[in-house]
Amino acid sequence: MSTQHLQSRTVPWTLKDTWLGAACLGMWLFLSYCLVLILKLLALDISPGLMVTGLELALLIPVWGLTRKKYGVRWSHLGVTKFKPRYLGLGLGLFVPAMWLNALYEAFLSRFGLKMQPEVERILTETSSPGLFILAAVIIAPLVEEIFFRGFLFAGLKNRFPWITAMLISSGLFALLHLSPLAAPPIFLLGLIFAYLYQRSGSIWPAVIIHSLVNSLAVIWVFGQQTL
Repeated sequence: MSTQHLQSRTVPWTLKDTWLGAACLGMWLFLSYCLVLILKLLALDISPGLMVTGLELALLIPVWGLTRKKYGVRWSHLGVTKFKPRYLGLGLGLFVPAMWLNALYEAFLSRFGLKMQPEVERILTETSSPGLFILAAVIIAPLVEEIFFRGFLFAGLKNRFPWITAMLISSGLFALLHLSPLAAPPIFLLGLIFAYLYQRSGSIWPAVIIHSLVNSLAVIWVFGQQTL
């Protein structure tokens, strides 16, 4: 099946299904916050990598229930399909200026002694076994989040709204997922890029690869800071 065909067709799940999935995201955020709070109150030592992996994979539950189980769709409807290499080149071309803007924004925050995601730095530097957390950040999170936000939410919203509107809404929810107000602007920008790549290619893979690259560079940056 060509990516052009995937790009132009509508998906079988409805706008109601899509909003229900967004509501599940809100519940996921609430339960995640409660879980972290309970763990702190009970002083339980649970691997951050294991917790992040479990929470990320939980995002696939509403996707599975509202698409594959309800309508019997294939993974290709969710963007898990082949793509033309030029779209990865497009993603890399958008990635470079986005990273420059991100660096400028981070430099601006540093002037006030602020950091975008200090909790990520704390986990990477304080946990005794950061390997699983790095795996979750570099492999699991990009794949799961692109399936949820682009393959499911963005595609579902396009059934009712213009694709640019769908891109803005899904990117806003993507920024909300990370529960970090200071990091919201660059994450929102990345969400726009990922949605645009999906719109152009009909596949989530270009966005997954760029998403993984972004997270990998963030991990490298944290460890690099520790060696300076």
